[in-house]
Amino acid sequence: MISEFFNWIGRPEIAKPIELVLLFTVFVIVVLYAYASRKRSQRLETYKDIPFLDDHEHIPTDANKEQVNKDESDSRK
Repeated sequence: MISEFFNWIGRPEIAKPIELVLLFTVFVIVVLYAYASRKRSQRLETYKDIPFLDDHEHIPTDANKEQVNKDESDSRK
């Protein structure tokens, strides 16, 4: 019974549509994961300029962001 199933699913006319649906579903899940959260999408958008940066010190890290936020809050007081 199991071998019959694998023979059936292995036929190209059956396997190709199943692969198409499976890969499209994975693609949609990845896109939803990337853009569902506004905070995550903004963080991912900041990464688009990394190849154009010359120095490693300009790459935004969590520590740099926290320091900038701390400096901004101290200057407002």
